[in-house]
Amino acid sequence: LRDNRIELVRASWHELSISVSDVSLSDEGQYTCSLFTMPVKTSKAFLTVLGVPEKPQITGFTSPVMEGERMQLTCKTSGSKPAADIRWFKNDKEVKDVKYLKEEDANRKTFTVSSTLDFLADRSDDGAVVSCRVDHESLNSTPQIAMQVLEIHYTPLVKIISSNSWPEEGQSIILTCESKGKPV
Repeated sequence: LRDNRIELVRASWHELSISVSDVSLSDEGQYTCSLFTMPVKTSKAFLTVLGVPEKPQITGFTSPVMEGERMQLTCKTSGSKPAADIRWFKNDKEVKDVKYLKEEDANRKTFTVSSTLDFLADRSDDGAVVSCRVDHESLNSTPQIAMQVLEIHYTPLVKIISSNSWPEEGQSIILTCESKGKPV
């Protein structure tokens, strides 16, 4: 093997060891070690190289969103081999009903994986943290996560609150008009 990334670690009558630095997808394949005796003896091993997924990105959010509008958030990551797994969470609770798409990258070895979260904006979603989590065997159980804080605008609800439920003649009463909407 003629490559400056490959270094001979140990060469003895009993063992021949090499190390490969800065491993790339092209290093995947069958490696053969030959012992030039009569007859020649060989041993083969297949090296599988994992493609590490890029940090995911969430697109499709424009702030603010009006209550009742449809929201479509897409999370995408490229370069995984085998294809990475994408999961969505809203305030740490997993959202299951999502679309999932896997496409082969231009190098025909790795994959771009995307997932779309589709829902109607609700006032209860205001301030919610939506996260997209990418799991892959190359990440050593440390998922990559992208997050988006939602800002939802909604029409105010108005109510009048009385200081006394059953006022009597001659008493004072305070009426408070309370409005909750966004923006204030």
